[in-house]
Amino acid sequence: MSNQSLVGTLPIYAQHLAELTGVKVHVEGVQAKTDGKNVFVPFTEDDLPLSFGYIAHECSHVRNTDMGCFRDSSPTPFRKNLLNILEDIRIERLSMDQYPGTESDIRYLNRKVLLEPFRPEQVDDCPALHVIHNGILYGGYWLLQEPQLEVPAKAYLARMEILLGADLTDQILTLVKNTLACESTTDVLALVDAIIDLLPSQEDEQEDEQPQPEQGSEGAPQDSQESGGGDQQQEQNQGGGAGAGDEGKEEGQPESKQETSDGGQSGSEPQDQSQPSSGSNAGDDGQETSQSSNGSGKPSPEASNLREQAKDATEADLKGLISEVGDKAGELLGRKAVRDGNPIRPFSLDGRGRNRSDQASVRRVQLGIEQSAGLRQCLNGLLQAQVDCRVRLKRQGKRIDTGRIAMMKGGETRVFRSKSRAERQSASIQILLDKSGSMKSAMDQAEAAVYAVLSALEGLPLVTTGAMSFPNKANDGVERCALIKSPKERLIKAVSEGGFGAMSEGGTPLAQALWPAAVEVLRAKGEKKILFVITDGEPNAGTTHAAKEFLQRCEVSGIEVIGLGFGSANEHILKALFSQYRAVGEVANLKNSLFELVREALAA
Repeated sequence: MSNQSLVGTLPIYAQHLAELTGVKVHVEGVQAKTDGKNVFVPFTEDDLPLSFGYIAHECSHVRNTDMGCFRDSSPTPFRKNLLNILEDIRIERLSMDQYPGTESDIRYLNRKVLLEPFRPEQVDDCPALHVIHNGILYGGYWLLQEPQLEVPAKAYLARMEILLGADLTDQILTLVKNTLACESTTDVLALVDAIIDLLPSQEDEQEDEQPQPEQGSEGAPQDSQESGGGDQQQEQNQGGGAGAGDEGKEEGQPESKQETSDGGQSGSEPQDQSQPSSGSNAGDDGQETSQSSNGSGKPSPEASNLREQAKDATEADLKGLISEVGDKAGELLGRKAVRDGNPIRPFSLDGRGRNRSDQASVRRVQLGIEQSAGLRQCLNGLLQAQVDCRVRLKRQGKRIDTGRIAMMKGGETRVFRSKSRAERQSASIQILLDKSGSMKSAMDQAEAAVYAVLSALEGLPLVTTGAMSFPNKANDGVERCALIKSPKERLIKAVSEGGFGAMSEGGTPLAQALWPAAVEVLRAKGEKKILFVITDGEPNAGTTHAAKEFLQRCEVSGIEVIGLGFGSANEHILKALFSQYRAVGEVANLKNSLFELVREALAA
């Protein structure tokens, strides 16, 4: 771990976006995923923009996607894939509009997932259904979101035109462009169904091959022209045949195709069958191929049953296709986390710990109250007072600095002394309590100290406080930090909701637990950033160096870290970790041990 600033790191970004969107983000484990309410992302510093883009993408899904639509589309995998594609575009655009800072990260994710793996030779090897899928995927992103996807988009769209014809391809892309006008996932699903309905089907070809209405509706005789409207009917029949000339062309008939047909009734019937092989319309060299014809006319034979293929395709048929860019990005992040192999992964902050005792809470709170009175008086007096602390030189005033009189000959006019006053500074204070097994005998004293400091600081202007403990194993077996007091709640509420009374458990993963504590103190309001670590000073074996590196990183980030030793902690043990520390031992010693450190931190 380097000594770089914590600002801009993954846990900081995750917490920031979680606050903006209201979605809980956990930086933990080695798998990126979402359960519909929470977003989980593995800790890796290998590719931060990809991690940032993934969090923004999934947070927008949680906020804006109706997952019920995906359950409804699951029986038809191709339908679900198209829904994934278009819904991703919609929710990403919503994120960019609502939180403009996410745009660059989301677009980076799109390029990482779609552009980098693209190989031109893949386009020609794709089956027809895959071409349609990727044409919508790359074409949609290129037209609506990411201009740098132009090359793969044009490659797939060109192949799509060969399969479907230019007109049908344009119709599908027109529907794709309507994605950003959709107001819900349900609207996107309706758009997907409209696209699938446009795909060529054998049923449509059979309908096209049916005899034309010229033979009469419901078996009506064609010589009905002999009845009253004979002349008019004959004129209409002639208007539909070769004799119609320019008028027939205006009605959409192909040029010169029908000029060789006999009679007025045969013009439309053989059109679909004769067009590809007609030599009269092949151009000067007479070598028009079916491929070039498909580029501007009807679908090719390969695409004649695409609608049936789309409805019948299985997951195996669509294997290898990217439909959800978030899932693909999560896969990349998971591989990076495993490849990184760094065992020191940050904890995230969980709710209140469950391994606790009400009796212990009452006992420790009472002890903390007894020891906080004098401490509060000292801190309150310190923060409320304004103390003369330094001299400034000014060009006017009442007192002259006699030592500068001689400089007046050289033009110096700043010879008057003026004492400036140290104004109160806002402060953000966070307490991290070690409740590992080695702290068992000291838990009463340590937690009472937490309460005493929080109680002494509560109510002081411009000071926000919070506290958490570690380790805390949740029901899912994952170790996290447990909340003691949030910066936004009163201490009495934290006590009533079970913030105190923690029982000791587990080891001392200090390096991992420092992450959420540092995140909390950085995000809270306050010019001064102070982190108290209450511990016996003995991290898990092999992690002391990592913990010390992180503490140095905190200092680079502007956080003053103060170690308060309890239990077996002594000066020698604390010195191995902290640059500022006091071996307190018992809460009764807290006032004397803490006074000098707090005064320096809050009034410097």
